[in-house]
Amino acid sequence: MADADADAGALRQFISFARTTGLNLDAILDAELRAIVAAAPHAERVPAHAIVDMLQICSAVARRPDLGVSFAQWGNIRGYGPLSLLWDHCPTMADAIRVNARYGDLESRALASSLEEEAGEVAIRHVLLVPARYGGSQFIEAILLLSTRLGRQILGESWCPLRVEFQHSAPSDYRIHRRLFRCPLEFGAERSAVVVSREDIHRPTPHGNAHLLAFLEQHLETVRRSMPVDFVGQVDQLIAANLASGEATMTHIAMLLRVSRRTLQRGLEQNGTNFSERLEAARRRVVEDYFRTERRPNLTLLAYRLGYSDASAASRFLRQHMNAGVRQFARSNEANMDAEDIPHP
Repeated sequence: MADADADAGALRQFISFARTTGLNLDAILDAELRAIVAAAPHAERVPAHAIVDMLQICSAVARRPDLGVSFAQWGNIRGYGPLSLLWDHCPTMADAIRVNARYGDLESRALASSLEEEAGEVAIRHVLLVPARYGGSQFIEAILLLSTRLGRQILGESWCPLRVEFQHSAPSDYRIHRRLFRCPLEFGAERSAVVVSREDIHRPTPHGNAHLLAFLEQHLETVRRSMPVDFVGQVDQLIAANLASGEATMTHIAMLLRVSRRTLQRGLEQNGTNFSERLEAARRRVVEDYFRTERRPNLTLLAYRLGYSDASAASRFLRQHMNAGVRQFARSNEANMDAEDIPHP
């Protein structure tokens, strides 16, 4: 999904945030990203990778490991695009999660979200879908805090998640993260997710308006129908959301799309690809992002993220599809990161 797009609202907010906090985007960004910044004030949609790359680059240049969460806290929660206008009217957090899952692609096609239910807990999990040249940890952290802010908007400012899990390693300083999330933080986890109690998910808020929410959903459905259908993108999103659980199979993805396996494969073939290629591409993205952010790779953990039950399967994938073992891939990726053209102050 390298050509995936996103509503320009979040990028416009980031440009304002950068200006307010003294980040000189003209000096920091490359020509491609500067051109996207220049077009953003009048654009409806922008490349989805843009804000992912900008957050990561600016965090490195400014030496601010808190940049993603600081931006998410600073931003206007109603200014991220058409979907954010529905959040005020959600009677419960479950309603907010439902509309986010249904209309999230209107906001950004850079992200896939899913629910994982375990006993009395519900994890709102987020997966990056687009290639990230410098890593996606800042973007994911911003999304996790935005999810937390949404929970507080619905359940009250004193509300907190049970915990927040980050797949990437802990930054050198995460005091600001602790202050903003106000709950236990787990870095190097098996997923990136906001974990909440099942009771909180269904607790009603006095501010919700189910009738107005239904009306606005009808409007978003009309907007969605007017947009071109990205069938391959839909498949990629579902594969990414179901990869770690081991359910990224053709049968399961076809069921989620409410089509037959044959229709799924035919739709992909009409777009010049097939299910095996989409699954391999999803796993490649996971591998590249994992080695980009982990200095001490754990093959068992990587296997889980790839949807395998044992480390040997992950090792075979690296050798067969990426022509390297764990050590070679880690060394190669570290060298590539050192060679990236990221400006430094």
